[in-house]
Amino acid sequence: MKDLGKKESAPISRRQLVATGLAVGSAALLPASNANAMTKVSKAAVHFTETAANGHHCGACNNFMAPSSCRFVDGAVSNECSCWIWSGKVG
Repeated sequence: MKDLGKKESAPISRRQLVATGLAVGSAALLPASNANAMTKVSKAAVHFTETAANGHHCGACNNFMAPSSCRFVDGAVSNECSCWIWSGKVG
């Protein structure tokens, strides 16, 4: 039986989750014409990795722009990479 009084550790802090959510959420509110003028975040800020976990790779993300860029992450991005702001494509 699970101990309900025991807290499980979270893989990310609340501060990191809120900061990332605010950055991504704010960007989503911008008109499409201003999206290209937006300042992108560093790979370190979104815990960018060269390998994907659980099938969450950049090539299957709504934010990936072929052949090698992302709407929110600065620098070249391979379709096999992954990060915390991954958002799966629908359909």
